[in-house]
Amino acid sequence: MTRRPIAIAGAALAALAVAAIPTAAQAAPACEPTVTASVNEELTERFGTYGDTAGRWTGADSAYSVPLPDGTTAWLYSDTFMGEVDDDLSRPLDSPFLHNSIIVDDGGVLTTHTGGTEAAPESLAKVAGADESQNWYWFGDGTVEGSTDEGGTLQVMLLEFVKTGTGVFDFKFTGNAVASFDTDDMSLTAITELPASEVNWGSAIYEDPRDGYTYVFGVEDDQAQKYAHLARVPSGSLTTAAWEYYAAGEWTSDPNASTRILEGVSNEFSVHRFQGKFTLVTGDATAPLSAEIVMYRSDDLEGPYTGKTVLYTTPETGGNVFTYNAKAHPNLGDADSLLITYNVNSFEGADLYADAHIYRPRYIDVDVQNPGRRR
Repeated sequence: MTRRPIAIAGAALAALAVAAIPTAAQAAPACEPTVTASVNEELTERFGTYGDTAGRWTGADSAYSVPLPDGTTAWLYSDTFMGEVDDDLSRPLDSPFLHNSIIVDDGGVLTTHTGGTEAAPESLAKVAGADESQNWYWFGDGTVEGSTDEGGTLQVMLLEFVKTGTGVFDFKFTGNAVASFDTDDMSLTAITELPASEVNWGSAIYEDPRDGYTYVFGVEDDQAQKYAHLARVPSGSLTTAAWEYYAAGEWTSDPNASTRILEGVSNEFSVHRFQGKFTLVTGDATAPLSAEIVMYRSDDLEGPYTGKTVLYTTPETGGNVFTYNAKAHPNLGDADSLLITYNVNSFEGADLYADAHIYRPRYIDVDVQNPGRRR
């Protein structure tokens, strides 16, 4: 299958290039929090049963979650397998493969949204006029804009990639855009291109009610090293207002002037306020094929992010199997716990067909207790 190399080496392999050991400023604090983690059985069972029996979505990566105005949750996925799962839990070799999809979770009832038809599904967002095997969009984080009384518009960051050769690593990032979806039925209403930039914008989105800005984190991906960058735009105007980019303590209108705020992040991560600090959760990209999920903290959204703390070590990592793109979901956690997802994949394409359970997000609860923290 010509699709298979992209499934293995797409967003997953882009996330696997590792960074150098971070600077001393990122060392752990003297009083580390106490961390305990466990599998979130409810979500694991919900998505596992759906993937095995619904005859629609059977696995994907990315897994951003966005709360919608009606109380449901939109799960945003990049590379996605569709179709059936066989009785032996294998995936048919002719399973449809898409580059992006959405599942809406309505109190445990899951509905998959794609382009095309149910019989012949396609990616929700496609590069106009392109052969999707050669030129495609992956999803970044998302947010809802507009009147909540009318449902609003789901805005999803898009990252455009093109194939540059026949090998599984032969692809490159070419640009950023925003996809707009009607929250009533997840139909695509617009794709808006963003100014040219070397940064992959959309790794995380943080809405700050205090200053009225939407903050968008991105990654400078040098393959061997990855660095977080930061931009902002007035809330509610992701596609209509001019962006500003954080550059060495100042905000600039130049999309190519942003500067690094943290080294060693994965391509997808999360940032939100947790226990009084801005908390960045990411797969540890400071070591090759690391199984560790870590967090950094800061008093300010712009950083510096310090106090690197290991939250979890993924048990799946080993042999051909790797894990990547961990992130927290603040809408699904609470004051002392983080709901974290991460992706699982294999370097051997045959593994993804022999066992459909490999290529699915994992869901964990992480309880964080800080010594001396006032309650």
